[in-house]
This record gives sequence, structure tokens and C-alpha cells, in this order.
Amino acid sequence: MQQSTSHNHSQASFAGIIPPVTTPFDEDGAVVWPALKSNLERYIEKPVSGVLMLGSNGEAAHLATSERLQAVQLACETLPRDRRILVGVSFAALTQAVDFVESLEGLPVDALLTSVPTYYKNRMSDEALEAYFLRLAEAAPAPLLLYNVPQYSGLALSPELVVRLAAHPGIVGMKDSWGNFGYLQKILYRTRDADFQVLLGSAQIFGPSLGLGIRAAILAVACALPELPALMLEAYRRDEDISALQEELFTIAEALTSRFGVAGVKYAMDLLGWKGGLCRLPLLPLKEPEMQDIENALSQSRLAAKLLEAV
Repeated sequence: MQQSTSHNHSQASFAGIIPPVTTPFDEDGAVVWPALKSNLERYIEKPVSGVLMLGSNGEAAHLATSERLQAVQLACETLPRDRRILVGVSFAALTQAVDFVESLEGLPVDALLTSVPTYYKNRMSDEALEAYFLRLAEAAPAPLLLYNVPQYSGLALSPELVVRLAAHPGIVGMKDSWGNFGYLQKILYRTRDADFQVLLGSAQIFGPSLGLGIRAAILAVACALPELPALMLEAYRRDEDISALQEELFTIAEALTSRFGVAGVKYAMDLLGWKGGLCRLPLLPLKEPEMQDIENALSQSRLAAKLLEAV
């Protein structure tokens, strides 16, 4: 991998929009690999700086370890070297996580987005989590990003723990998907003297977070509509008013992710010419009224409406 044991932080800074790539399944729950490859090829033409494989939106928790590895290999084969490749690491035990990250040795992976192990969540004290992340950082062939997503994990990483982990040279940042603006500010302020970058994972607060210095975001909306957050980022850099764009982004994100989750993201992808496909049970497909809600949300966005016409 790039940045093998040296963990060169200057190489590990991230910028721009990164879609958390979805995994398309068929009616039998099998991965449709050509559809995944087609989506990856299409992201190359879009304003994205890289991809996250095996995140929450990739249904990593529903993939066998062999499928996870195959998905990462496919991304590494498909994407040019100027795009960052992030890989989600979500396992119940340290031994499983170590085995997996060691299997990535030699692949051009830029960072490992590491979830909290949550099966025994009532035992996951700061001490337990610190031991887990530090041991994994020592074994990993690429730098670690911590992943804070309490709406899925049931656990928020405490700011105190994040500050301690930020001191480790192999832990270069975190993705914060909570959408809690106060928490985000606390993390940013308390890690500002560390060599540590916070990537945003919540489209609902993307606009306001840019004012705090956020410069990279991994947003589910970007799976279907990467143009919208990319446009916002550009407008912000040019010091333009982004409030109308943030309202569009908020409306779409509320419909796609907050209300309908991965199935919502995949349906929006299908509408916009991507290969969304189905989810793997126990995630259910959308019902007709839910599909209508997503169609309505997209049609309210000028950018999405324009793209829908082109499909």
C-alpha cells in the first residue's frame, strides 16, 4: 500500500467529495459485480476526489470477508491513481479486523475507515476502544481514520478518546457522521494542534461545517448526486452564498438517508442513471409511496431535476 509503515501524514490529507460506494445486489442477494464496476467507472467522470469502499452505505456489515476484499480489489483496478481509495473496516473483534487489513497489503489504499466494534457495546469503554484502535493502527498497512456514526453503532467516540488517539502517528483523522454540530466543533477545536483531519459524513450540516474548516466530506448523497456537494464546495471557495444549495442538499439528504437509508440512496441512484440495485436482507426494498417521496425530493432540486431530464 501507499504510505506503508511510515504513515506519512502529508500524504494522508483529504479534500473534496468522496461517495461511500453502494454495493448492488440482485433479487437473490448476490453482488452484481459488473454493476459495481460500472458505477466506479462513472465516478471517474464526476467531480469526486476518491471513493470509500465498505462503508455503511456499502452494506459492509452484510458482506462476507471475501466479498469485501473483492470489492476493494475491484476499486483498486478500476480507479486511476489520482483518486483516493478509502476502505471501511468494521468487525466485532480485533483479530478479524487485523486479518482483514493485513489482506489489503500491497493494494493502493490511502486510509482505513475504522468502525467501533459494537456487539458488546455496553463493555466498550474508552479504555477498551483505545486498546482496539491502537492495536489495529499498529497492524494496519495504511493510516486509520476513526469512524463516528452513533446512529448506527449506538456509541459516540468521546472527545477525550479522540484527542488521545489523534496523538498516534498511524491515526490521521476521523469521519464524523453524527450530524451533531456541537460535537463536531468540539472535536475540531480539541484536535487542532494534532496532525489530524476531520472528514464530514453528514450532508445536513455540510454548508455550516465549511465555515469550521472542513475540506473533505464522505456523503451518501454523493453516491447518486456528487455534483451538488461538489458545486457547494466550489461556490464556498469562491466566497459565494451557498445557502440555497445547502437547502437543496438538506432536502435530498433528509429524504435519501435520514428517512429511507441505503434503499433510498440506491433508488435515487437508479433514477439518476446509476446502477443502485437492491439491498441485502434484512434491509427491505422501498414501497411505492417511499419511491414517490424520493422522486419529489429530487425534483425539488434544480440540479437533480436537470440531471433527471438527461437520463
